[in-house]
Amino acid sequence: MLQSMYAAKGIGLAAPQIGINKELLVIDVNFEDSAAEPLILINPEITDFGTTLNSYEEGCLSIPGVYLNVVRPSTIKLKFRDEMGRPRKMKADGLLARCIQHEMDHLNGILFVDRVTSKDDLNKELLKEGFSENDVISVN
Repeated sequence: MLQSMYAAKGIGLAAPQIGINKELLVIDVNFEDSAAEPLILINPEITDFGTTLNSYEEGCLSIPGVYLNVVRPSTIKLKFRDEMGRPRKMKADGLLARCIQHEMDHLNGILFVDRVTSKDDLNKELLKEGFSENDVISVN
């Protein structure tokens, strides 16, 4: 999964995006720092969301070229198992918190475009990249 994510120049990837039916995420928001280890999250679960929301532009390897603002909590707490199966807990904020939430949405059949509040912006951006809303909106 890490190879697929790096090949696509992504910072996160959920197993279902590449046809693996597992609760597994890989994340590397510091990919330019070769000393930084990527995160491998098995069976992740967000246990708490912060109360502060912020808007930030997101894109997705599943919908290449489309970038839109999405509002999400700026901090989260989560629990997961690491690649050795050990239980872990962590707090995340900023880009890492956003990336975890984005990738966890994939585990629940949700794409970032499902969270975009402006349908006009969504349709304009999709059309620019050759997509229609029906191509990308989840059925959940």
